[in-house]
Amino acid sequence: MDEYQQILDLIQTKNSASITLDPRRTALIVVDMERYYTEPTSALIALFNVLSPGAADGYLQRVSDTVIPNNQKILACFRALHSPIIFTAIGTETGNGDDLPGWLRSFDELGQATLGCSIIPSVTDPSWEIDPALAPQPGEQIVNKLSAGTFATSGLEQRLRHQGIESVVVTGVTSDVCVTTTAREAADRGFQTVLVSDACTTWSDQMHTASLETFNLALGWVRTTQQVIDLLQAIPRAA
Repeated sequence: MDEYQQILDLIQTKNSASITLDPRRTALIVVDMERYYTEPTSALIALFNVLSPGAADGYLQRVSDTVIPNNQKILACFRALHSPIIFTAIGTETGNGDDLPGWLRSFDELGQATLGCSIIPSVTDPSWEIDPALAPQPGEQIVNKLSAGTFATSGLEQRLRHQGIESVVVTGVTSDVCVTTTAREAADRGFQTVLVSDACTTWSDQMHTASLETFNLALGWVRTTQQVIDLLQAIPRAA
């Protein structure tokens, strides 16, 4: 048996451990399901298509066919249980991007050189808005962040602590950058953290799988949409 298979077996054993999700103490964090990341007409997708035509096709298909429908299911469950829901988005608040980290500014410079325009959305731009298929309802928070992880630049931890949250469920895009960075930050702050494997994605299946495996090994748990719903509904049924 090679070392990779050994680690996969270890992950499987670790991930099979029983966990509970109390809906009164669990929040859903939907990461960056903005039109910027979900619509084929966005500046981001335009950049991908210029640099490598068709490179984003599989990603967009997964977002449309799997990620959005599964986020709709999880949102419906959290809403029915009256559990907290937080949407995150990333965008420049100054409008010129000078409030963003260097890696994002570099990405924006690539977009300007390639397309002749800025590709990082301003918080006032329609592409910053959450995809209409997942539109937040009244009372559901939308948190802008200026970093890959949400906790670093948004004050999200304080919001969760005030609400007595002990566990978080994380979905969205992209698996290997903003989703797992947010999940890692949550785990490091003591929240029981669950990534939803079929409610997030990234630019390739291989990158998606690798990001989930890495998180699952040490930092938290990976569950499917239906498994998360079952966990959330188990406590109300028992009560």
